[in-house]
Amino acid sequence: MRPYAKLAAAAAFSMSAVPVAAHHSNSAYQVDRIITLEGTVKEWRWMNPHTWLVMTVEGPDGKTQEWAVEGRPPGILGRAGWSAKILQPGERVTVHASPAKNGDPEGIIARVTKADGTVLGNQPNFNREAAAALTPPAAAPRPAAVGNRPNFAGVYYPAQQGGQAAPPPRRPGEPLPPPTRSSPTVDGSQGRGPDAPKLTPEYLAKWNAIAASRISGSYETDNVHNCLPPGMPAMMSAAYGMEIMQDEQKITIFTEHNDAMRRIFLDGRRPSEQVLADPTYAGYSTGRWEGDTLVVDTVALTTKSYIDGSSPHSAKMTVQERIRFVEPGVLENQITVNDPEALVEPWRVVRRYRKASYPNDELREFACAEGLRDARH
Repeated sequence: MRPYAKLAAAAAFSMSAVPVAAHHSNSAYQVDRIITLEGTVKEWRWMNPHTWLVMTVEGPDGKTQEWAVEGRPPGILGRAGWSAKILQPGERVTVHASPAKNGDPEGIIARVTKADGTVLGNQPNFNREAAAALTPPAAAPRPAAVGNRPNFAGVYYPAQQGGQAAPPPRRPGEPLPPPTRSSPTVDGSQGRGPDAPKLTPEYLAKWNAIAASRISGSYETDNVHNCLPPGMPAMMSAAYGMEIMQDEQKITIFTEHNDAMRRIFLDGRRPSEQVLADPTYAGYSTGRWEGDTLVVDTVALTTKSYIDGSSPHSAKMTVQERIRFVEPGVLENQITVNDPEALVEPWRVVRRYRKASYPNDELREFACAEGLRDARH
């Protein structure tokens, strides 16, 4: 059988070019479906906020069609074994992807298999080489204290529950796991999970409207698509790296996702009336030490952001974090969100971050607008 997209229903073929500069979020795709595309690489774009693979697929009637499948950004794929030159024009590939909702020949990558058998996953540490580079030493040393306080400074990546850096890498001969979507869906098509913030009826109605908009393919309420900052507390839960810089007066956190930044003031200051009247995505954070635990209170958060990527909140929302080392090189962040108007009860979640164990690790520039020039086609 000729290489073709193995879809449940055959798609109509077109010779028109695919607008690969468009910027999507996963709300544009049927993330509960995985299709298989077999074809030839036409172009591989190593760019933010998404990478793009343009490939030529031949149908059973001999006609060809261009497909554009987007991948995660270079900062994430680079830690999963990908590179700017990993795919070359003319080489054969098999792509597992979630197709576009609107029927266009587009998708979002779950996995790519090269002709030589190389498997490229969408999660850091997927292949053995990346896993070896990222595996932390048995006892990562803590940096010298700042004054008489723990020093959190360094580059960190999300750790799974229990502080594990990533699932165990696949070994030679082991079967491949099923291909999965590139990131959790936040468009509402999967409903609200049991761990989602419990919204009041008024804000649940707002969430339903947001979900309906995203499921329909609209980007109006999609901050990711519009290159807006992730906001708090979402920025502390993203699948990207972050760098912590610390002195005795403040802590600065720079996240790779959309180059977002926040400052935590440690000098005893409090937000002014001017600050409270001008809410932002990161909000205004002040911190204090309780032993080895940093307690951070964040206020002045814009209602243009979401608690967890899709759950709306009111201007009354505040966030408290309790951040501490739970083992060498692993920070735990206990996050509590309070909003008497939007939440039935405080929302609590725990996140862990593992310090990069290889020398001179640097975050990659995100440059979200790089892929925005045809974002609203």
